[in-house]
Amino acid sequence: MIKLLRKLKRWPNVLSRSGFHYLSMKRAHPPYWISARSRTCRVYVDNDRGVSDDYKEIVAEDCYDIFKYAGRANPSVIADIGANVGMFAKLATVLFPEAEVYAYEPNPEALKWLRKNAESTRIRVFPYAVSEKSGGVMMNTRFESTCGGMVVPDGNLRVEAIAASQVADGRPIDLLKMDCEGSEWTILKDTSLLGRTKDLVLEYHAWEGHTVEELRSLVEKGDHRILRVQARREYHPNFGFLWSTKK
Repeated sequence: MIKLLRKLKRWPNVLSRSGFHYLSMKRAHPPYWISARSRTCRVYVDNDRGVSDDYKEIVAEDCYDIFKYAGRANPSVIADIGANVGMFAKLATVLFPEAEVYAYEPNPEALKWLRKNAESTRIRVFPYAVSEKSGGVMMNTRFESTCGGMVVPDGNLRVEAIAASQVADGRPIDLLKMDCEGSEWTILKDTSLLGRTKDLVLEYHAWEGHTVEELRSLVEKGDHRILRVQARREYHPNFGFLWSTKK
């Protein structure tokens, strides 16, 4: 019943936010159409299951509450850590056409699509992971989705990481979105990143002994006030979202 209600709630969003290109998520296919505020764009990618899920969650379900955010804010600088192929970044360019979007993605397979999707936009692509400090890190890309990946010590691919202090060239950030598959625990150790960020939304991954309470503490040390925490147990018992704003 819960799944049916979610589908019924999502259906009008699939219609309107695809510019009426899809009648349902089952009919959604690449390139993915995004439509809002009388503007339309497409996200180019292979027929990848993971990206299809991203379209459903980010665009149709608005998992980051970006449509709600657009009703009260007009950001100039957006940072997207874990940009993947650019689904969130492209949606941001539709909602905020004047904003500069700094997009960080180290996975080569996702990166090639991110670069294509950034063409003729205000998306600036950075082929890096983000960590507390700069340097080489190992990334695991052995996922069902060829565009997926996470930084782990025993990964199969070496990639470069930049320090959190370098994100957005050190500029003040209006909106910071993070979905970096567990790297948030390292990134947020540098409290200066949140110190220059007005609003944060992140997908957290409370695994390997990490807890939501620990995440709250990290965010609050960055001089942020937590607005909401929402678990996503339908996807994974330790996944969820957190929204915060600068005090």
